[in-house]
Amino acid sequence: MTSCRLNGRSRSCDRGGPGSRRAAARRAARPPVRCTTSVSSRIGLVLVLGAWWGHAGAQTPATAPTSQPAILHVEPAFGFELQLPGGWDYDRSRFQEFEDSIGLLRGRAAGGRQGLQILVFRSFPMKPFEDWVIDFGKAVGELTNSPRVDWETWRLPPRAGAILTCTSKLGALTTRSHYLCVPFDPNTVWVLIYTSSAASAADEQAIRQAFDRIINTLRIHYDPDEAERLAPAFERGKALLERLRGQADRVRFDDAEYAYEMTLGGRPIGYLTRRLSREDYVFSGRAAKRRYAKAGLRVRERSWRFLDDGTIRHTRLDLFSSFDGQSELIENQQTMLPPPGAAPTEVLVRTDQVVREADVLFSSLTTSRDTTLPEPSKPISVGPVYLDQAWVRLLPRLLSGEPNEPVAVAIYDSETRALLSHVARPLGERRLEGVPQTVHAFELRDGLIGRPSTAYVDANGSLLRLEAAELTIQRVPREKIERQYGPRRDEARRRFNITLE
Repeated sequence: MTSCRLNGRSRSCDRGGPGSRRAAARRAARPPVRCTTSVSSRIGLVLVLGAWWGHAGAQTPATAPTSQPAILHVEPAFGFELQLPGGWDYDRSRFQEFEDSIGLLRGRAAGGRQGLQILVFRSFPMKPFEDWVIDFGKAVGELTNSPRVDWETWRLPPRAGAILTCTSKLGALTTRSHYLCVPFDPNTVWVLIYTSSAASAADEQAIRQAFDRIINTLRIHYDPDEAERLAPAFERGKALLERLRGQADRVRFDDAEYAYEMTLGGRPIGYLTRRLSREDYVFSGRAAKRRYAKAGLRVRERSWRFLDDGTIRHTRLDLFSSFDGQSELIENQQTMLPPPGAAPTEVLVRTDQVVREADVLFSSLTTSRDTTLPEPSKPISVGPVYLDQAWVRLLPRLLSGEPNEPVAVAIYDSETRALLSHVARPLGERRLEGVPQTVHAFELRDGLIGRPSTAYVDANGSLLRLEAAELTIQRVPREKIERQYGPRRDEARRRFNITLE
């Protein structure tokens, strides 16, 4: 088959490959793609983190006709969101599956019969989408050893995409795969892959229904012009960081520990504690002949979240940033405690450890369950607008007295193990219920997902309240936390014989 256009449905493409001249031209036009993110005027590859409290709000319950509640997956880097099957294992670490692609998500169902991936293909220039999807369909057929790849048009106005479907066999195992391909801009194509084993025509129908449930929840907020609009904000962020490097050890802040209650849709779900301090971090081991330490900013955050089904999530986040700006350490450990009577009963622990020296950042991910995760990840060059996570907590303090214009910086995100942008816009002084003095408000916006959050801080830049869609974080007395959440926390510690803070 030599030509094909997206003007009909239920077409098919045979597996015939392109001519050698055409293939050589395609290879020459494709620049290498690395699974790291550089910060430049094209910030389309940069994610955004509302970094005030961690990732407890990254996935929230949603309603979907599945055996378990679906989860809402939000990817601010490319401006999309969709509901994914609940009860699956997901990994948001960046990966590269195909040439010119960046993998954003991998998921698998319990038992491993179903799996999905989300990829983004970028190329400058890229072929027109109709030609691109033909080539991609041929590549899929060759990769899966399928005799044919069926396709149909798919629309989410104003965009039109395509669904590719193929069936492959390996011995007695038959696998059915669906690919949704959607052009985000002339140089970017978004792809969701859903794969499942199938033993009958009824299985194939059920696989298609599950695939349709997922893609029908897709919402695209991507705006290709947003990167250019953010360029001045990143320039202001760069100037701010240059000033910080010369006076980091003289920045004043409140080193008291504060407690915050978390509510979702007005319903209490847990709490968070945070403390900032000046400390010397000792890099040398106990057996070292000489002590090697650096002075810097240390942040300790602990959170407990209690889910409706009895599951408990505990997060321990430790951050350190040296005052000379050359060293950063991050340890993000997330522990999930299953509800009483659940199977399996073991505790799941996920730990992301990060070391940055000068411009290069290294991260490694370990879990107590899956020892096959890719580890460590590729080094990331952080660039001139990178801000350590510890200093993100003090960004409002650093913006004190600055004009009410947005400031953008890049930071590291442990969920995606990639760089994120963090955009803060001072909103001036506001009144906050329960606080006698005026407070300072900031708008925090998550990239291409157009729902900003609002943070309220005191005169020292310490967080008083964060409003992020249905999630609210409010500073409260520690006595209230102990009274409301202490018994459940302590019972969980006893049940699993653990000493989580």
